[in-house]
Amino acid sequence: MPISSAWNAYIFREGKTTVSGPALVADLAKGVRAFPHLAHSARRTTLIDLLLRAGELECTLHDSESAQAAIAEGVTDQLAESLVRGTPVSTDNLFVRVRDIEAPARVPVAITEGFAYYSLHPFDYVDLVRRAASAYRRAAIVGIRSIGTTLGSIVQAALRAQGAIAERITVRPIGHPYNRRTTFSSHQQRWITSLIAEHADFFIVDEGPGMSGSSFLSVGDALLSAGVPRSQITFLCSRQPDPASLTAANAAQRWPAFRAYYTEPTRHLPLQAKQYIAGGIWRARAFPSEDEWPSSWLQMERLKFLSEDCSRLYRFEGFGRFGAEVHQRALTIAEAGFGPTPEPREEGFGVYPVLNGRYLSSADASPATLMRIAEYCAFRACALASDTDQTPDLEVMLRFNTSEEFGVDLPAGLSHLEIEKPVIADGRMLPHKWINHDGKLLKLDAATHGDDHFFPGPTDIAWDLAGTIVEWDLNTDAANFLIDTYRQFSGDDLGKRLPAYLLAYGVFRTAYCKMAAAASSGTPEHERLLRDYHRYRRQTQARLGCTPTGHADQQAAA
Repeated sequence: MPISSAWNAYIFREGKTTVSGPALVADLAKGVRAFPHLAHSARRTTLIDLLLRAGELECTLHDSESAQAAIAEGVTDQLAESLVRGTPVSTDNLFVRVRDIEAPARVPVAITEGFAYYSLHPFDYVDLVRRAASAYRRAAIVGIRSIGTTLGSIVQAALRAQGAIAERITVRPIGHPYNRRTTFSSHQQRWITSLIAEHADFFIVDEGPGMSGSSFLSVGDALLSAGVPRSQITFLCSRQPDPASLTAANAAQRWPAFRAYYTEPTRHLPLQAKQYIAGGIWRARAFPSEDEWPSSWLQMERLKFLSEDCSRLYRFEGFGRFGAEVHQRALTIAEAGFGPTPEPREEGFGVYPVLNGRYLSSADASPATLMRIAEYCAFRACALASDTDQTPDLEVMLRFNTSEEFGVDLPAGLSHLEIEKPVIADGRMLPHKWINHDGKLLKLDAATHGDDHFFPGPTDIAWDLAGTIVEWDLNTDAANFLIDTYRQFSGDDLGKRLPAYLLAYGVFRTAYCKMAAAASSGTPEHERLLRDYHRYRRQTQARLGCTPTGHADQQAAA
């Protein structure tokens, strides 16, 4: 199929939310004040947390065009310098600077995905500078917001630690994700001009590139337009792409025209994380043969390791507040008897005991199993309730992907996703995510996906019940038993709102597998993802009760 057909799928949700600006300031100030009282062993991890919070605050103040952004920038830089150089933090001075920041009442906050999902360690960019940029002596750093705010500060500190004169700005490319454009303010234009005169080298800093490469390319092109020689522009990236696969216009020609350096796989891991099992390798331990392997978008898998004796699982769950929230959810689930008990986090990784037992399959959909799943969903609806939801975005996803894939417009009754029980969803209700451990069914991988960068985000508990029906391929009687049992546990009658969620779940999984298959072209994983794409598509088509236009059948993730 034309690759653009798969890339048009709408599967990534908007990661930006609006929060209290004063609360961001207060949380950072509280962390700074508590820092001197921490045990020495906890200080490095906490310093990373504070740096991420400071970068987040700085970023959101820049996005809000607040005059206070310059103060926050100084805070970020002070924390980055302490982290990179290993020097003490002057917390009294820092606390006063943070406390006095006047943030707007409501500010936009974007998730820094590398720190939250992709196991990007702040020191990966320190290592990159030491390996690839040690010869530079005058440096101008352009961080791409959001995560480039913090990464730019880290790169600046690393360059300064090597004796370079370095300073930085941040920019926010705008426009379609595959066609970003960057403009500089008048102040930034003057800054660039002055540094050109000093023969500075310009470093564009961000995670990625993503699927398009357009953010990096837009900033590179903007610097060229501002008069920076191409030979003095360098991309600092977290992954090396195949330029031909980038979806930005003419990326195959544009990307290689710039010098780029890339981080290596992180070496900043928990001490006992010895056996790499990400990239789908974990399936060899869980299933007797490859024929039984579930599909996986390998590039999107969380980084995972086993301890040398295979008794502990280390799964990346995020630095700072991201990992803390996942850890708390995992504790809540474990305390209720539905999952393994997590140990203290290490280097952004959640640590769990490896459970011995049998992973379930759809053949295990007995009344007892469905009763356990219903009980779990009822527990989750209560214990992991959310005060926000992604319903408008989720409804846009449903309508867009239905039109794109099936060529039909949904009636209002099927495109409205009613919220009765808003929750941080599990999002992974597949049979193999349950294990029979010593006669008790436990849920695995239950804490990380409900608010990651894919849909659904916070939504109604009906999403997880719909996911169970779809993934276990339940017939009408079994599905009714599940829903009735859930109602008995929860008192929540979701019968009327369930059909729309069944459709939304199927539409999302169809689009997800379509894009994942295209991204995995030429690999063994392609066929597994294509298999699942067709399965979800058939189920969804039946629920739509329509004859699609047919174009998707010919283009299906080939």
